[in-house]
Amino acid sequence: MISTSLRVSVPHQVQRSPKLPVTMLGNVELVTLTLEKAQSVEQLADLAFTRADKFLLLLVESGSVAVKHRGRRCALERSQYVLLDCAHGLEFSASGEYSIMGIFIPASLLQARLRHAPALIAQPITCSGSPWRIASNQLKLLLSEVRHISMPMAYGYGSQVIELVSIAVEADTQSTIDPSGRHAIFRRCAAYVKANAADPALGPNRIADAMGISVRYLHKIFHESGETVCEFMRTNRLEVARKELADPQKAHVQIREIAYRVGFRSQAHFAAAFKQRYGLSATEWRRTAVQQLAA
Repeated sequence: MISTSLRVSVPHQVQRSPKLPVTMLGNVELVTLTLEKAQSVEQLADLAFTRADKFLLLLVESGSVAVKHRGRRCALERSQYVLLDCAHGLEFSASGEYSIMGIFIPASLLQARLRHAPALIAQPITCSGSPWRIASNQLKLLLSEVRHISMPMAYGYGSQVIELVSIAVEADTQSTIDPSGRHAIFRRCAAYVKANAADPALGPNRIADAMGISVRYLHKIFHESGETVCEFMRTNRLEVARKELADPQKAHVQIREIAYRVGFRSQAHFAAAFKQRYGLSATEWRRTAVQQLAA
C-alpha cells in the first residue's frame, strides 16, 4: 500500500486547481486526494475529462471509493485499485475518511507494456506482495526529489513508473487474465526487440524465428497489445534515441549517428517519427535537455 506521505506540493510542476495538484513525471501524472485537505474525489472526473488519451490507475490508500465507468459500478476498499479509461465518462464518490492516489498514464504506452490493459478496465484489483511495495517505495522517492528532477530525467523516471506499475498489475492479474501464457511470449518478444533494436535488419521474420513461433502468431500477440510489431519496434527505438539525445555525455554525437545507432536506416524517417511522437524535433529536444540540465 502506498503511504499517505506521498502527498506533495510542487509549484513549478503543478497544473490546474491548487486544491488538486498534479505532479508531472514526463508524460506520467500523479495526483493525491485526502479528505483532510477538503479535496473532493469528484474533481478526478474533471481531470480525466481533459486526458482522453490516458488511462487512470486509481489506488485507494485508505477509506472506500465508488466508481461508475462504462455503465459498470465498482467499489474499492483500502489497498485496492482499478484501471479506468479516461476516454469514457467517469463518476466518483467516497465515504468516510479517504486517501487516494491517481496515476495518469498514456494509453498507448501502458497498452504496449501491459498487454491485457483493456480487459482490466473497471475491475477492482487487490494489491499483493512485494511488487506494490517496490512501486510504492519508488514513487515516494521520486516525489520527495521531484523538485530536483529535470525534464529529460522526468521522462525517464516516468517510464520507470509505467514499468513498475505494469509489473505490479501483472503480478495481481496474470493467473486470471492470461491463463494461456501468451503474455509471457509477448514479454520474451518485447525483450528480444529491445536487446536487438540497433539492428536495422530486425523485423517480424527474425523475431518469430528467434522465439520459435510463426510470424502469424507473432502478429496476433502484438495485435492484442494494441500495437503492431513494427509500431512497437519504432516506439522502442525512438525512446532509446530520446534518452541518448538527453545524455550530456553524448552531446558530441551527431543526431544522424544516434538515429543509425538505434536502428533507423533513414535520418529523414527518424526525424519525422521523432517529431510526430514527442511534438518537437530531435534538435529541439536535445537543446531543451541541455538547458534543463544547465539550469
